[in-house]
Amino acid sequence: MFSKKSLRKQAEMQTRRLRVTSLLSFSVLLVWNAQSEEVCAQDQGSSWRIILTSEKEPGEPMVVTGTVYAADGKTPMPSVEVYVYHTDAEGYYRKGSNSSSNPRLKGTMITNAEGKYEYHTIKPAPYPGGGNPAHVHYVITAKGHEKQLTELQFEGDRWLPNHGKLSEEQRKDTFAAVRPFVKDEKGVWQVRKDLRMK
Repeated sequence: MFSKKSLRKQAEMQTRRLRVTSLLSFSVLLVWNAQSEEVCAQDQGSSWRIILTSEKEPGEPMVVTGTVYAADGKTPMPSVEVYVYHTDAEGYYRKGSNSSSNPRLKGTMITNAEGKYEYHTIKPAPYPGGGNPAHVHYVITAKGHEKQLTELQFEGDRWLPNHGKLSEEQRKDTFAAVRPFVKDEKGVWQVRKDLRMK
């Protein structure tokens, strides 16, 4: 049999343990939040719409929308995995390194029932030193199809032939690699990039 004094002491000790555990958990949460600026969309792969960058990310905000279609270019394809990655506003995949093997700004989407995908990010810059136009890498995976690689490039980029100038007809081709982009009333670049499975 435990005395009342003994039971009270055990209860006090249990309360102290819970307080310490709560404080430790809160501290870990604070540290995670402080370090999570570059942890954005990597773990959101079950969504068709993701955010790749934090609000503190330097650069011009950009939203890319599109639809993944079957080979006929007309039938929307749901449940397609669309992985994207690109450089930051200085042209680096990761601070101090320009290897694309471990990019910082990246994310995976799964197209919705209408085949749509969307990501919010910043407009990437060309590699330091130039020579290569700014671009977003795409890796597209769908059941029954081979993995496809493509890029999104931007009209007017000085590193594209003819500065990436597009004709009216070319602007209408939403499957093309080079796409026009316009700023909305909030100052956010808007780009449409559709994809066609082979």
